[in-house]
Amino acid sequence: MRSIKSLTARCLLSFGIVFSTVTFPLFFLNTSAHAATINCTNKTTFLGLPSWYEFLDVTDDGTGNGCSVKAPQDKSILVLIMLAIIDILLKLAALVAVIFVVYGGFRFTTAQGSPEGVAAGKKTLLNAIIGLVIAVLASQIVKFGAYLLSK
Repeated sequence: MRSIKSLTARCLLSFGIVFSTVTFPLFFLNTSAHAATINCTNKTTFLGLPSWYEFLDVTDDGTGNGCSVKAPQDKSILVLIMLAIIDILLKLAALVAVIFVVYGGFRFTTAQGSPEGVAAGKKTLLNAIIGLVIAVLASQIVKFGAYLLSK
């Protein structure tokens, strides 16, 4: 059993290193071709996560080099940005919960009939599904609140 945990930890670590090595440079990629294709209406980023200006009005600044961000009339721009950041964090929590669902399923299937292993796998699955439901519902509540504030 210890070798399965060690193998799982090594696989997750290897995946994390490869994933971060491949995706990390993409966040800092800024070439002239990239700057020429600025899209002010795109409000989703990497992995479908929303951008920090999701609940703000975004328009082209007229120069072709950037976007102009403004809050709706009589609204605090800081509150809407904080709601967008909370939404990003909740969606990341949902992503982590999905990873734990996979991990719980892996623990359940590799228990080999051991009552302790089966119970641990079921507990991990149950907790991950509860966390996923909470994260998705909380994200929808934040979106609804931001919709009411941005009207």
